[in-house]
Amino acid sequence: MLYVSLVIPNRLHWLRDKLENIVSKVWDVIFGRFIFVKDMGRRDATVEVATMKFIRQHTSIPVPKVLGVLRYRGKQHIFMTRLAGKEIDDRQWKVYSHHTKDAILSQLRSFITQLRQIGPPPQTPPFICNILGGPIMDHRLCVDHPYGPYRDEEQMNLQIRQGLTVDRFAEIGKFPKEVTELIRQSHDLRHPIVFTHNDIAMRNIMIDGDRVTGLIDWECAGWLPAHWEYVKANWTEFYVEEWVRDLRTFIPPFDMENEADRAIGWSRSWMASLDIPFDPSWDLSWESWKAQNL
Repeated sequence: MLYVSLVIPNRLHWLRDKLENIVSKVWDVIFGRFIFVKDMGRRDATVEVATMKFIRQHTSIPVPKVLGVLRYRGKQHIFMTRLAGKEIDDRQWKVYSHHTKDAILSQLRSFITQLRQIGPPPQTPPFICNILGGPIMDHRLCVDHPYGPYRDEEQMNLQIRQGLTVDRFAEIGKFPKEVTELIRQSHDLRHPIVFTHNDIAMRNIMIDGDRVTGLIDWECAGWLPAHWEYVKANWTEFYVEEWVRDLRTFIPPFDMENEADRAIGWSRSWMASLDIPFDPSWDLSWESWKAQNL
């Protein structure tokens, strides 16, 4: 009896996996040409869905149209229209003609301009948040939670320094004096808060010839300081020199802030190079600030 109770579930799992494989193949052949399904894993799809709808309403940026969200086996899946073309390939980017590159970069410049023309978040005072007023998912800001929302740029910079003053952060990181001053200069600045895609990478830009057919992957988007789009884009594709060089042609460059961000010392493996765990007692939440100041 024990043998039977073990074998039957295994056969059911095998049958389920077989059926899922068949459905997947049928989907690809019949519907896959028109519909794209993004597997969100355990992440909530609410923010990305709301952001794509918002961008379609407030800009002319080509963005997939959301058809629906399905939860299956504990994971959320966003069903959306499939955009024409394919993502930019780093090897192809090196050999594109000047005409093709200029056309693509010009369109991307228009997209970034449109995003920056979107007004501030409806909350008062404006603060750094996603489209729904909540935290922005961004491992460049923080390896682990929280991701805000932040009441202002000063609080966001505190998060980047893992809750430490510039001097203490530099002391632990053993930074030379000139690097410490560079970080201090950058973190003392206050930039306008603008709407930001926050993940400008070749894999998120769809093209067909010299036409940009879409900007995808909006789960990290939100209102952020004006320099952050450039800083984050440099960090995301740091290994493709040609692309990094061209970023400044369509994203307003902030070279000093970018240099300071690089100097802070985070590795490219999504982990902080400084071994300073985030202390839960550092309550950087918007709710905490409101309770103390409003």
